[in-house]
Amino acid sequence: MFNFTDNRKSIKEISSMFDDGGLIVDDTYQRRSVWSEKDKIRLIETVLLNLIIPVLFFWKADTDPDTGTSITHIVDGQQRIKAICSFINNEFKLKPQYLLDATAKIKYANKYFKDLEADDKKAFWNYQLMIIDIDPAATRSDIITMFNRLNLTDYNLNDQEKRNSMSGEFAALARELSEESIWEERHLFSAPDVRRMKDVEFCASLILLYRKGIIDQTDQSALNQAYEELQEGYTDAESDKTAVLSAIDIIPQFFISDSVTKFLKKKTQLYTLFSVIFYMQRNGLEVSQVQLDNLQQFVDLYTVFSNDIDLTGNLDENEKTLFDWLKKYKLASSEGLNKHTNRMIRFNVMKDFMFGISNELSVAENTLLNKMKAASVPVEEDPEE
Repeated sequence: MFNFTDNRKSIKEISSMFDDGGLIVDDTYQRRSVWSEKDKIRLIETVLLNLIIPVLFFWKADTDPDTGTSITHIVDGQQRIKAICSFINNEFKLKPQYLLDATAKIKYANKYFKDLEADDKKAFWNYQLMIIDIDPAATRSDIITMFNRLNLTDYNLNDQEKRNSMSGEFAALARELSEESIWEERHLFSAPDVRRMKDVEFCASLILLYRKGIIDQTDQSALNQAYEELQEGYTDAESDKTAVLSAIDIIPQFFISDSVTKFLKKKTQLYTLFSVIFYMQRNGLEVSQVQLDNLQQFVDLYTVFSNDIDLTGNLDENEKTLFDWLKKYKLASSEGLNKHTNRMIRFNVMKDFMFGISNELSVAENTLLNKMKAASVPVEEDPEE
């Protein structure tokens, strides 16, 4: 067992520690800090009204033997501290629609920290935060256990958040890939997704896709095994990183229209495109305008396609070939999304549309699209992965 002590620190003290690197977030086991703007504003409002905010948990994890500088981990409270420091740095203003107190709306609406009255700034700097200091003798394992227990009252940790508590080389690579700018620039993961580390989980699956090819992931066993077996001695880490980063660099070329972008925002379809890109890498194939046009045509057909369309007796041989491809892809995108069989079907169909379209099939794409539009019924949305 280890001990705790109560403490108080001013916002000035904590922000200085955070800015100087003496107070850190260990994101190898913590959830992501993805507070909404509303959450941040209401926290700042609470401080400005001199009301109490929840206690913070700190752990002095290490001390520099030469300088005596302490490295303190934020075990619980990173969102609050980051929101406070962000406000001090004038990164957001107090939008009135998110303020709850009538007086605060009058006094603080639309103000950045720099716009506050001098007395309000002084009071803000001197606001005392309640701290629980955890005994430095506590181990990292103790801290992870405490962190998980503290957050049980929020919501239970999902599988990826549990995996994230495991340090290791595979875990580090998945987190590094999740920091690539494309995910945010293309809005491929929502704030709740990022907070629950779905972006890290997706990147971990991409590493497995490159390493093992298309595999069954109907449960968490494959990812759990990778996190456990590749904690150390991950000798392929650099080559895997290079390959996956190369694929990530290629992906933006495929966002060629609003319809394709909407299609690829579904993780099922994005994963399928990555499987095609890895196929291209291994076979020395470059992205050409032909493949981009073929992807667009595939998405146009798929968007109109419905299982309820009845074109029996109204299709020639080439149109029927394409129609059957679409039907297989739709079924493989409707249930059992992570089954090996369905992933293989989606991969093969997308690959065939991008690389296997003959002149006859190209002509048939246009006629089939017109026939489906004429017979179309409302298209059901595919479930998300």
